Amino acid sequence: ARMAFVARALARGASRRLASSSTSTTAPTPSSSRRASSVTEAATYATRGPAHEVLEMTTVPLPPMGPGDVRVRMLAAPVNPSDVNIIEGKYPLPRAVPGVGGNEGVGEVVAAGAACVGARVGDRVVPNRSYVDGTWRRDIVSACENFDVIDRDVPVHAAATLTVNPCTALRLLEDYDAREGETVVINAATSGVGRALLQIARTRGIRTIAMCRPREDARETEEVFESLRADGADVVLPDVEGKILRLDARTRELASRARVAYNAVGGYSAQTMLRLLQPNAGSRMVTYGGMSKQPLLVPTGAFIFKDITLSGFWLTRWLEHDATHNSSRGRRAMLDEICALIRSGALVVDAARFRDVPLARLQSTLALDAAAPDRPGLHKILLRL
Repeated sequence: ARMAFVARALARGASRRLASSSTSTTAPTPSSSRRASSVTEAATYATRGPAHEVLEMTTVPLPPMGPGDVRVRMLAAPVNPSDVNIIEGKYPLPRAVPGVGGNEGVGEVVAAGAACVGARVGDRVVPNRSYVDGTWRRDIVSACENFDVIDRDVPVHAAATLTVNPCTALRLLEDYDAREGETVVINAATSGVGRALLQIARTRGIRTIAMCRPREDARETEEVFESLRADGADVVLPDVEGKILRLDARTRELASRARVAYNAVGGYSAQTMLRLLQPNAGSRMVTYGGMSKQPLLVPTGAFIFKDITLSGFWLTRWLEHDATHNSSRGRRAMLDEICALIRSGALVVDAARFRDVPLARLQSTLALDAAAPDRPGLHKILLRL
């Protein structure tokens, strides 16, 4: 019964979107007509709650192709923390219920309406901020303007994760005055943003102090730290609550040029970052995540004696501003730059750090992860569609 409710509700939504967007009478191209199909498989939810409890694999309707629409066959889509938070109702980005999960991914255009501009059959595309109907699905029919064309030679796993983590890393470096020869500090360094930031910073001559939680096994810890050094970290510091931070001469020298810190953890980790920033140098800590789920506790001295500024970054807000004031030209340039970095080998997205999961096994995989969140090998889920 719940699956039927989801299908009916999604059908109503698809009909409303079609009615609001189909202002042209131009017919779809013959290629789109040959591929016309009215349904697709998707991971849907009919109510808010833990993703592993509320997600179901269902068949959902697709709207008929409009003249300005494309049909996209999805290739892969990641499961990001924000995707799970949206399903739980804990993320400040509203999505309709019922709905299809996921916001990021990559697909291939298999049909294009006659009035579609910018995308052709065979193009590799990623959804942009205008697309709100979920990516954990095999097929999408939506307005052409809801997708950006990217290079086909970007590997699928890198293309599927192109629009969130690398874009955030690039914006953090670009928008907060990280300069060649200076040092930036970053925690959660093994995250997607962290590894991308380390690699992009290296291309710009920016030095990096990376903070990372040690693993239970000393050998595994050293392997992780070495992987961060390979990604460009000049120094890797263990991020351990309650441990007195003792800096060697190399770290002190790098910290003497540190004006910007990028915080994705909060709590004790953020306090450590503040200690590394230089006083009275226009230093700033930018918070873009809160993985510890602990509040920022900032010593008064960081404001009075070090004159440190605290600010926040949210990529969604940047994209909204770019769309309003720059007609989304900044988004397009950002994607082009990241694709160029990937093509050149300056930015490597390691396929070994993903778990390929078929759509049919998403709910059961999430349930296993929820039951044992600390078990080894829990790399990011990448749905192969």
